[in-house]
Amino acid sequence: MKIAIAIDSYNDANGGTVATKRLVNELRERGHKVTIISAIHEDPTDPDFYKIPGFVLPGTEASLENMKFLFGRNDNKVYEKALEDVDVLQVQFPFLMAKGAVNTAKRMNKPVVGAFHVQPQNIMGAMGKTSKYLERFIWMTFKFFLFNRVNAITCPSRFAAELLHSEGVKAHLRPISNGIPEEYVPGEYERPEWFGEKMVLLNIGRHALEKRQSILIEGVKRSKYKDNILLMLAGRGEMTEELKEKGKELPVEPFIEYISFEDKLKYLNTADLFVHSSIVELESLSCLEAVGCGLPCLISDSKYSAASQFALDDRFVFGTDNPDDLAEKIDYWFENREELNSSRTKEKVLKEAEKYRFAKAVSEVESFLQEAIDDAEEGNEVVLKPGIAQVVTR
Repeated sequence: MKIAIAIDSYNDANGGTVATKRLVNELRERGHKVTIISAIHEDPTDPDFYKIPGFVLPGTEASLENMKFLFGRNDNKVYEKALEDVDVLQVQFPFLMAKGAVNTAKRMNKPVVGAFHVQPQNIMGAMGKTSKYLERFIWMTFKFFLFNRVNAITCPSRFAAELLHSEGVKAHLRPISNGIPEEYVPGEYERPEWFGEKMVLLNIGRHALEKRQSILIEGVKRSKYKDNILLMLAGRGEMTEELKEKGKELPVEPFIEYISFEDKLKYLNTADLFVHSSIVELESLSCLEAVGCGLPCLISDSKYSAASQFALDDRFVFGTDNPDDLAEKIDYWFENREELNSSRTKEKVLKEAEKYRFAKAVSEVESFLQEAIDDAEEGNEVVLKPGIAQVVTR
């Protein structure tokens, strides 16, 4: 297939961009030609990259500068050139450029589908705001720019598909996981000496308001066993310095640094428990990576997050923004570390991980895009094959 991907920024800015990069790399490995239309490409020498202008929303400058993210501006001439020889266009984000990209594709009689990688809360978090009115406004813009302009959308989880459905989106909604990349598997790693005998709680991700890493610090602070717990907040972002300052409240200095890919694999294979406090997740790449390595996850039960699907049972779930409940769960697992670190628990995690392996996910994307192309060749609008439900229901 000849596939075009329209995405505002093509780099490691956030989970959606990382997931897109992984998908593109695998599709290219499988022999597909993939064109990138974006305001940022980390490798501008890519011969299949078509650059559009970029901009930053007022009020999000500091956050987006840390994230290295730009929103794309429409450029119909670039779109026309990029789409001239493609079979299908997939638009990743419901921002300004989506409207122009979709309209150009339709004008050129190219099948076009959407993707769901961002919620209003992600934007509100970057702005440092919470408001029901703002949330409704952002949903309206998302639907105007993308979700109500396409007839088929990939969603990274059942939760994500049901969320769009509840917002009145009429498109065919196909739940397809972002997938666990093949590198994230159990490995033989020696536990770092500096861990000592402490219980190691690992969190990996961008340091941002909606990720709620401060709740993890507070939860450890309230634990009965705080003197024997090492908290690792691997990543960086606009809240890194604030987290370092708050981390001084803990008796054991937390690890708050950006880490290499090699160290990420090492820590995912040697920590005791992955802790995830984010309130906004359409799937959670960091939880996918953790379960891929067999590391159990203790996860917030936020109503805006799908991440709790990775919890083995209720003992691995804590109340959103509730450090007392988190402390209780930490204490429970500190007292039951033998079960937590057992091969039986690891096997349970790895059994769940098989549902989300990357090769399976990419094959499902291939099928989804091919169905869109087939519909277009039959002279239909992109509605995908008859009989496929709009959304997977419980």
